[in-house]
Amino acid sequence: MLAEPNFVTLSRRGFLGAAAAAAGTVLLPGRGWARQPALGTTWFEWKKLTQNVYVAAGEGGNSIAIVGKGELILVDSKNPGFGATLRREAEALGHGPVRTLINTHHHADHVGGNSAFTKDCVVLAHANAKPRFAAQEKRLVDGGRNSIGQVAKNPKSGKEAVIKDLEAYVASAPKASDFEPTKTIATSETLTIAGVKIELTHVGNGHTDNDLIVYLPDENLLHGGDLLFHKVWPFVDRPGGFNSEGWAKSAEKIIEIAGEKGVVVPGHGAVGDREIAQKQRQFWIAMRIKAQSAVQAGETREQFIKRPWDEYKDYGAADWIKPIALGGVYDEAAGVPVG
Repeated sequence: MLAEPNFVTLSRRGFLGAAAAAAGTVLLPGRGWARQPALGTTWFEWKKLTQNVYVAAGEGGNSIAIVGKGELILVDSKNPGFGATLRREAEALGHGPVRTLINTHHHADHVGGNSAFTKDCVVLAHANAKPRFAAQEKRLVDGGRNSIGQVAKNPKSGKEAVIKDLEAYVASAPKASDFEPTKTIATSETLTIAGVKIELTHVGNGHTDNDLIVYLPDENLLHGGDLLFHKVWPFVDRPGGFNSEGWAKSAEKIIEIAGEKGVVVPGHGAVGDREIAQKQRQFWIAMRIKAQSAVQAGETREQFIKRPWDEYKDYGAADWIKPIALGGVYDEAAGVPVG
């Protein structure tokens, strides 16, 4: 059985730091790459993407803050223990309090901050996500505890407030129920929250069995969650619902929704346009063929993982996600039971 990723350890090793730096470079459709101005001194790296949407990179998957009428809507809440920091910095943008949080899927680096919102906000996720919180309770609690020492060693200014947030998080002894969504959807829905039209699309099993694509038609901006890893090896979670064919189909849906000029926010990596989804789709189509051919040819799992893979040499997180991705798609092709 493949374990879920320890994204707190991952971020300390520098991967998410690199992703944060990359997210500072935004591909504005039709205008090329442009360095966006930072929004003051904050722990997360905040960038304004459109008139009413900001992205926050670092300490987990990319989060976005959406400006509504007198309030904010957040998408994803970072690694365990960073929810209070994320909320404080989002509200410091000056557009009102956070009233709604949307989770793109259940992994800890996207829902680890949920406990800072569940008591007084609507926390929305796909119905399949809710039962998965109990199984990752220890990961959620320990993640915040482990982050205290890591943040303390970080030379970045402003860490004292973040450490206080993490210490308060650990002292609160959160339970799985403190992270669970307060509202769920079973399929795809279009909602209007604080005057903002939000289209939530669930294609089916892909990265997990509870992926939500978040699209803002008035901003022409899409958050793909971890259906999109931009120049990063994609994490495979077979027990969590991974399906390579479904993942390719989800990427195809993202291409359709985003269109030629849409801004696309991946779960990890730099913000760009639908090319991110095109490359993700191509990755899984190609990888399915390669894995099936390897199994048919009698190539072992270890041999498959140890191939040169030069076409993906610029992908991040090769040290640990790469073997998980390759091993996962090989096991799927080989029909290895999930367990």
